[in-house]
Amino acid sequence: MTRSHGVAFEQEHPIRRQPSDPVLSDLNKVERDYRAFRWAYERQVEELRDARKEIKALRREAERQHKRAERLRHVSVDIHKGAFHGDVYNLVLRSCLSATGAERGIFLLRTEPGFRIAASVGIGDATHGEAPSPFMDALARRVLEVDDAVVAPAGDECLETCAAMPVSMHGAQRGVLVVLGKRRGKFDEADLDTLQYIAAHAAVALNNAQLQRELEDAYLGTVGVLADAVETKDPYTRGHCEEVSHFALGMALELGLDDRTRETICLAALLHDVGKICISDDILNKPGPLLPTEREVVKSHARIGAELMRNLPALDGVAKVVLHHHEHFDGGGYPEGLAGDAIPIGSRIVAVIDAYCAMIDRRSYKPSMSEAETRAELIRCTGTQFDPVLVEAFLRVLDSDREARGPRPAGCGILPYVRQHREASSTGGTGRQGT
Repeated sequence: MTRSHGVAFEQEHPIRRQPSDPVLSDLNKVERDYRAFRWAYERQVEELRDARKEIKALRREAERQHKRAERLRHVSVDIHKGAFHGDVYNLVLRSCLSATGAERGIFLLRTEPGFRIAASVGIGDATHGEAPSPFMDALARRVLEVDDAVVAPAGDECLETCAAMPVSMHGAQRGVLVVLGKRRGKFDEADLDTLQYIAAHAAVALNNAQLQRELEDAYLGTVGVLADAVETKDPYTRGHCEEVSHFALGMALELGLDDRTRETICLAALLHDVGKICISDDILNKPGPLLPTEREVVKSHARIGAELMRNLPALDGVAKVVLHHHEHFDGGGYPEGLAGDAIPIGSRIVAVIDAYCAMIDRRSYKPSMSEAETRAELIRCTGTQFDPVLVEAFLRVLDSDREARGPRPAGCGILPYVRQHREASSTGGTGRQGT
């Protein structure tokens, strides 16, 4: 028995008067010592039980915090992925709802002079891109004024408690996140900490998305410059690249290719002849047949174009398609003599379309061929120069695109900004089959 327990026991059990009989005195002492020991033991058992309860509570809290941290980690990863591959505003808002247990919410972006709705869940009168309700507008202004979280109790304008958090980056206030209708309980400090965590990652994701858009604009501007360089090089080929890109988009859709592959193929189709900017006009516009040495010079345009684009990391996949767009299905093409599936599918697609457009249009060295003659030539070269499956798919695309011969916009509908970087308009398709 410890001294502290002994003192406590003495306070609860004062010493009784000892009898004169030594035996009774010893028995009383033994009884008293036993009771003191039993009392201390019970107290220790009780303390141990309380300690175990506390340990269990701490363990449950640690597990809860671990699950929360893991959930927030996944949320942050999804938010940053969404900045490049999805609707980041909607993703951020739904992450807030999931993490706080709220049923409804709204993401307001700060604009001049007020706010606009970037995303909403469960709020019937909230329309994307429009101004929020007067209550939400006032709440958002209050949040940005105090630059901190705000919990607004239920009132006349809002029948339920809501929590709001500013979204800021480098001191710049970007917007406000509002969640409403918590399924269980009220919004507490843990909910506000969660909103603050998500808001911080949302601000970074929004900033990254803006930088990505700026990079994409610069990238598309580069594409426009390269495409212009091809079209201004040769009056006969003006519009040819856009037309090949247009048909490439149709082929990609017909074959059910994914968005990234479709974009790569369309860009490659738009830029497949960019290497010709390094070839003499006298050779490109020669009215008669090319000499063997001249033909080798023209063949170099595939490798030159690929090397030009490899200097831009964003065009690396496009460069590979451009490099091999004159390979033949049977291995008789150039520059590396690839055959069959070893040729990138984008290159096989561009090969079919490029040959069609070259044959059906007039060139300095040949008259145009009729539609029937061009189709017959494609079929004749199926299995040797062209992939049979892709020839069949292209003929289906032609059948569904009867008006493809007129001027058309930039071929890749998935790149709407290309036209902003280009002043030249297409005037019809043109290239040299087999080169």
